[in-house]
Amino acid sequence: MKKLIFLVLALMLTWSTLALALETTLIDSRNEILKNAQQMKSYFTTSRDPILLNSMWDSSVMAVSQLDAYFSMLGIFNTIKNENLSEAPVEYLLKWLKQIKDTTELNIKGLEAIKKTADARSKVFAMKLKDLFNKLKTRIDQELQTVGKLKESLAQKP
Repeated sequence: MKKLIFLVLALMLTWSTLALALETTLIDSRNEILKNAQQMKSYFTTSRDPILLNSMWDSSVMAVSQLDAYFSMLGIFNTIKNENLSEAPVEYLLKWLKQIKDTTELNIKGLEAIKKTADARSKVFAMKLKDLFNKLKTRIDQELQTVGKLKESLAQKP
């Protein structure tokens, strides 16, 4: 009996740690994108590619805004009592995550289309932002799987 209780506690601890780790990776991605955007913005006045930098900055701010909205949705989602939880809020989270993923893929395609820049630093910003968006896409895929599992468990709920 003691082993069973210990096993259940260990599984609960492991699950909560994994959920927290996944959540913080999205927050980390958001913060990295925002930090990169702030660095870009400080370079606007001296760059020979201000339009390109402004476009990349806009993409960064949009990604940060989408992630902030998702975090707000999670906060609202967490206020729903377990007995009142239905598939609808989970489906909404899934749709929002898919929208973030689609936007991220579009941003990656746009960054891949950049072949020439007037400024070497602009090229560095573009490569770094592309890398950050690829990481974000991977983390969004992980989050989609996690939320998808939650939806499946709700579908099996009596």
